Amino acid sequence: MPTVTVDSAKRALLDHLIDDAGLFPPAALSMRDALRHHARHAESAYAYVDGAFVVPASRLGELADRRDPSRALTLSIILDAAALGAKGDVVRADLQRLTHAALDGVTVTSVELRTPSPLDTAGLSRAIAAVAEHFPGQTVAFYYESAYNAGWPVPPAVTFAMLAEAKAAAPAGVTVGAKLRCGGQTPGAIPSVDDVAAFIVAAQEHGIAWKATAGLHHPVRGVYAGEMQHGFLNLFIAAATLHAGALDAARVAAVLAEEDPRALVVDPLHVAWRDVTIDAAAVAAAREHAVSFGSCSFDEPVNGLRDLGILL
Repeated sequence: MPTVTVDSAKRALLDHLIDDAGLFPPAALSMRDALRHHARHAESAYAYVDGAFVVPASRLGELADRRDPSRALTLSIILDAAALGAKGDVVRADLQRLTHAALDGVTVTSVELRTPSPLDTAGLSRAIAAVAEHFPGQTVAFYYESAYNAGWPVPPAVTFAMLAEAKAAAPAGVTVGAKLRCGGQTPGAIPSVDDVAAFIVAAQEHGIAWKATAGLHHPVRGVYAGEMQHGFLNLFIAAATLHAGALDAARVAAVLAEEDPRALVVDPLHVAWRDVTIDAAAVAAAREHAVSFGSCSFDEPVNGLRDLGILL
């Protein structure tokens, strides 16, 4: 991820925090509109909050046709592959689209894969090998999203142990991370507080970086449109304070469950949850581990931060 500032705790927490997933539901913008919105974010007062532009591999050709070549663009690519062939051929086919898209001026920082059923060690290794093969001599992060349906079919501790093994064996230039889905339209798609806490704790214990996505439109946990939703400040403050050693693993769920905005503090001097406080350097270090979250709307989470007085 891009380097975050260390001279302000607020800036360290918010730097490149929101990946632009405007192409995805519920926004589901056209490619032209999504790129226009992304360009507008880059010219706004909150440009530093904006992260990578998230695009499915199947739409890379359309991206090449629609983008302004004079504008540099940072991408996170979502592999459309639903399963892996014996040699990772499905992943290779998705990545091969990059070759045909002629994306000059584009930097690919991460490749993300979600599978309908959990991968085993061999499947994960094939996916990582396909990524390494396509980006020789480059630095790219590979994020794996484990299946979730009203619970983890494989406990996060087991998944993260596998990811740690894959990380240690990964080719030079490829880092290995995880992805957490916090929302969705189907029953059982929204993970419980305890399940999210288990993910964050396991990631910390195994030293695995992670991203989040879906359902994180609001800074603080609460009921929105009649549904209880996770708050992205809850998520990243829990992860940052745990990473800094200021929060015990047993209290992570309490931070995630917090619904009082006054209990979550983000200012230039520190980031805090109630009595747990960390400084800018600790936040910046944690952001190497808790990387970003994808949102189909940039304005909604930013406006939420403005409503709280965190952004002016």
